[in-house]
Amino acid sequence: MRAYAMKEYKHNHMPSSDDILRKKLSNGVTLLARENPFSQTAVIRASIPCGSYLDPMDKTGLADFAANCLNMGTFSHNFQQISELLESSGASLAINCGPRTYTIQGTCLAEDLPMILGLMKEILDEPSFPEDQVEIHRQRVLSAYELHLHDPESMADERFDKLLFGDHPYGRPELGTIEETNSITRDDLFAFHKRFIGPENMIISVSGGVPAEKILEACEREIGTWHKAQETIHPEDYFFEIACPDHSVSEHIEIPEKSELSMILGTLAPRRGSPDFTPAVLGNSILGEFGIMGRIGKTVRDENGLAYYAGSSLTSLSYGGCWTVEAGVNPANLEKAAELIISELKRFTAEKVTEEELNDVKSFYIGSLPLSLESNNGTAGLMLNMEAYNLGLDYLVQLPGRVKAITTEVILETARKWLDPGKLIRVTAGTLGV
Repeated sequence: MRAYAMKEYKHNHMPSSDDILRKKLSNGVTLLARENPFSQTAVIRASIPCGSYLDPMDKTGLADFAANCLNMGTFSHNFQQISELLESSGASLAINCGPRTYTIQGTCLAEDLPMILGLMKEILDEPSFPEDQVEIHRQRVLSAYELHLHDPESMADERFDKLLFGDHPYGRPELGTIEETNSITRDDLFAFHKRFIGPENMIISVSGGVPAEKILEACEREIGTWHKAQETIHPEDYFFEIACPDHSVSEHIEIPEKSELSMILGTLAPRRGSPDFTPAVLGNSILGEFGIMGRIGKTVRDENGLAYYAGSSLTSLSYGGCWTVEAGVNPANLEKAAELIISELKRFTAEKVTEEELNDVKSFYIGSLPLSLESNNGTAGLMLNMEAYNLGLDYLVQLPGRVKAITTEVILETARKWLDPGKLIRVTAGTLGV
């Protein structure tokens, strides 16, 4: 019997070392594979350490531009042929750019897994960056940038990130300016691809109706043969440590003719994989998510009617993140809404949450785990995260016990460690008429 195979497959069984095959392909790519015998489809989730942190300082958006152009044509298939191949088999393949990684997501029928793997390798290895498609995408980026400039929420988010993270890659904007976007050439795209896009430190996660050994064979044949000289990069050279704000900062971005004002307040958050991560997730759920946007939503929106929406969110990545409160308000209600939000943050960092609040979010958190595994996409995504964040193959099996062990004291300690109501970044965007 295979070491990673269960004696009896149970639907909704948590992925673990019992049923996840983890192997290094011959070229060093890490594969995680899990069979779902109840499915007739397969999902691929993959990542390569090539993100916007590699953008040249004068060409913000280059990494994202390149990611979006990879599947627009190769030296073997043009854009129309790639589209027809995917559509005729009911498959999909998308590549997205984040601060630290390119993420690839593919879906297909189980029998088409070798095809989609081969196409993924071809797109990543030999893009042709056809001039007509590059220009079409350039116009899309320019249109998106124009919309961004008139979107209060988007503008507030971008400025908040810059104020909080500074020159750190997490503080860099997603879109380049009009001048930067227009300056990107095909030569830039080819050079970026040659330097950074390759199999080194690539992770592939596959879940679906294919036996794990067959997934391994297909990946070894289609991906394991991919060899490419590329520039060795060390992300830690770019993602330096960031200190929490030592004082409050407040800025407003005036955008004319907007009836709703977007506001974001926040600070740093624990990185993914930190011992503080799960307590922060549970605490944030109480603060501004659970029910109708938690305590903040109840106070600011429901009881006082001062916001169209109000809640909090936690973004935790490999090298940190941010803990924020977001609200959409009438400009006349801005300061009162902000006062109520700060009041809730002070209460959250001064006194323990109730046992009832904590038990409710624990039940929700644990109960939602099986739901996230209902699809191959959810399973493949979770396996990818377990590998990318070095969580271990038994992370999901152990997680309910870890969640149950968190106390109200731990929630308070975590809140006090990361949230200081007197030292927050605040950005508003919209029409104040000032």
